[in-house]
Amino acid sequence: MKAFYFLLPLLMINACKTQTGTATTTENTMEQISEKATGCPEAGNCNVQVHENMNLVVKEDGTGATYPEMVAGSNTVVVYTYLKKGPENTVDGDYSETIHFEIPKAMKNINKVNASLSDVKLLYGKHCYCKGEAGYYPITNGELSVSINNQTLAFNLNFEVGKTSQVISNISETVKF
Repeated sequence: MKAFYFLLPLLMINACKTQTGTATTTENTMEQISEKATGCPEAGNCNVQVHENMNLVVKEDGTGATYPEMVAGSNTVVVYTYLKKGPENTVDGDYSETIHFEIPKAMKNINKVNASLSDVKLLYGKHCYCKGEAGYYPITNGELSVSINNQTLAFNLNFEVGKTSQVISNISETVKF
């Protein structure tokens, strides 16, 4: 019994050890063709991720705020991210904006304007330490065109959120499978 009490702290320390090694993912993403995203402000970095065989579900938390969730499915979800790093040695100084939308599997060309943007679940996210402004907002004022051909996805989005300030308002991207 004394040996157990002696070994117990050693077991607890070993249990807290973080795992090392390479993490792998089964998610399919595409690469950007251009080095710098078109429309990306110089002060930050932008990237595009395309998730095949996923569906975008817009959920609501207990406070009435909406948020996106990707679940396994048959469609394609596009996530565009703008990130501006905060000042050195700050915990909550980063600022980012995300755009999420879903492309139905059978569609190769999409043109949506204003209210019809809800058909692709177009969602704008603002992530920062900015009380009253951070969160996700449905985009209902803008224009989205998407074209898929020869292992390439191109999209152009011009939009205005209206409910909060925004840095990104025009995105024109081409990504390759």
